Amino acid sequence: MTNYIIPASTDLPPIRVFFEELGNVHGAYGAKGIGELPMDGPAPAIVNAVSEALGVQFDSIPLLPEDIMESLASEESTADSSGKIG
Repeated sequence: MTNYIIPASTDLPPIRVFFEELGNVHGAYGAKGIGELPMDGPAPAIVNAVSEALGVQFDSIPLLPEDIMESLASEESTADSSGKIG
């Protein structure tokens, strides 16, 4: 990971913003929310991907390394006590 280049804001292409002059009939005072939806998707998607890869369910965000190790350890102890693997 020492050679991994982390993307920065300078790596983004130019972003053009357009304002819609028409009001929204569903929003307060004609306002239209544009910021909430895009920030909700990545964290649950990452947690789901880790859950699928490890076969262990997680129910909290942020997903910390300690949470992963604890879940794997409890899954392993459950498998050992029941005699089943996986």
